[in-house]
Amino acid sequence: MTLERLAWVAALACGVLCLAVVVLLVVVRLIRDRREERRLRTRAPVWNQVLLLTLGDPEEVEAATLALLRTSRSQRTAVFDDAFALVPKLKGDARDRLRQLMRDWGSLHDAQRLAASGSVVRRCRGMYQLGILADPASLPRLLRGLQDTEFAGRRSAMLALASYQGDEVVQALLDAAAGEVRLRHDFLATVDRIGGSAVPVLEKALAGDGSESPVDQRRQFLAAEALGLVGGHSAVPTLQAALGSGSDELVVACANALGDLGSHTSVMSLAELLDHDSTEVRRTAAEALGMIGGPGSVAFLAAGLRDPQVEVARAAAQALERCGHAGRRTLEASAAHPVVRETLALRRLVTAGG
Repeated sequence: MTLERLAWVAALACGVLCLAVVVLLVVVRLIRDRREERRLRTRAPVWNQVLLLTLGDPEEVEAATLALLRTSRSQRTAVFDDAFALVPKLKGDARDRLRQLMRDWGSLHDAQRLAASGSVVRRCRGMYQLGILADPASLPRLLRGLQDTEFAGRRSAMLALASYQGDEVVQALLDAAAGEVRLRHDFLATVDRIGGSAVPVLEKALAGDGSESPVDQRRQFLAAEALGLVGGHSAVPTLQAALGSGSDELVVACANALGDLGSHTSVMSLAELLDHDSTEVRRTAAEALGMIGGPGSVAFLAAGLRDPQVEVARAAAQALERCGHAGRRTLEASAAHPVVRETLALRRLVTAGG
């Protein structure tokens, strides 16, 4: 066989192979499209029943419950992921009904099996589902998940625990986040969802036990941050007491929390921080006073305009802008100050744009 003939044969073989690949891809796409069409046809009536279960009147709920309990495995599979995704968006009885339906479908057993898997991906999926189902018997498994060998597993367990209440849960979350810096944002998000029931544990952690270990100090810092999120107004005295002790990081966290809580009893405590050695503490105190607002904050913030650090003076000017007419009058009386001019100019731009 000549070289030219061999080249033609090779080209023909490549062409046939490419054509076969294209045909295979088209066939695969057609099969997938056909399968998706069947799934959607199966899903539509079942999903309508799910919506009636969660949003319908009592008679519709009863009928939908009976219809959904009689569904086949393929019908349940068609709506399974969507039903799980819907649970966190519901509240009250509607969420409880859908959770119960998922349990009746056997989802709890499947989730527990996944959560015990050797695959981290399966474990994360299982713990996510256990959190959605919020079955009390699954709490110990999720608490153990906070010590999972993989970070993704520990993170999934922490987020799943947002569906549970109780001092044991909050304390476990706080301990896990104090021991691992990467869990901070997930801890705050979880405690925010748990809400005000977390306040007693957080307040006790902020008060501390006199220990100065890094983990205990971080536990105090996280507790202060979380108290501002969950509206821990009863913890205002504890937050104020913590302003006079601890690291600058803790003082900043407490000042931010007091600003979030907006208690006017905190004005004097925050005003004292405007003479703190740390620039970050002074800046945070000015911002917190602006968040509380009111005439009581104005005199202290006016003094903050004279701070040698421009970021503190700017924070004081912006805080005065949030203090109503008294704050704006103070700004206008200090219009010669550069940061005040900057703040007033920004307000005019916002007003003109509005």
